[in-house]
Amino acid sequence: MALGFTETTSGGGDFLPIVKYSAKDGSFVRQDRHQAPDGTWEKSETEMETPIKVVMDIDAIEVGFIAFTTTGPDFRMVQVGEPMPQQPSPDHKEGFRIRLYNKEIGLREMSSSSKIVRNQMNDLHDAFLAGKADNPGKMPVVEITGSDRIQIETKAQGTQTFRSPKWAISGWVERPEGMTQGAAVTLAEPAQAASAPPVPPAAAGADLF
Repeated sequence: MALGFTETTSGGGDFLPIVKYSAKDGSFVRQDRHQAPDGTWEKSETEMETPIKVVMDIDAIEVGFIAFTTTGPDFRMVQVGEPMPQQPSPDHKEGFRIRLYNKEIGLREMSSSSKIVRNQMNDLHDAFLAGKADNPGKMPVVEITGSDRIQIETKAQGTQTFRSPKWAISGWVERPEGMTQGAAVTLAEPAQAASAPPVPPAAAGADLF
């Protein structure tokens, strides 16, 4: 596989808000943190409607091992092409971490250890490599259009049904200014976040980046 599945460590630097994908129901969810009046931090999650276009920093994708624990994710990652790190524990699964951006959601991270999602990201990485030489200095625009229903036969649990993300490179752009750490999305007030509706897709022709 192009991504080298068979070190940076936990955290990976300053906090970035995340986008999550569920292989169980095919949902893309943005997660935000909001500071309450008492000073504590709260999380809110908003499902994102598709289609949606984002710039993905595929050239800087990280691969390695991820454990999703009760205290947060533990990442043991390297850049593609570097030797894979040692698997720290049986709970650490092969996965990837990548940054993505558009003006609606700001700069975010997405990671996954799902084999289904890894396979789709591997195909996306192959497409990136195929188009990179013809687009020097540019970054790929990835259009996420939904998910496909797939079934997998397992010995232990029989037929299992999952959703595989549908995405493809739809264009190339110069690196947006927003693909920097300081351009993370501005957070809403807690009262607004509690009742936030699903994030709609951008209007056709909108300046996304």
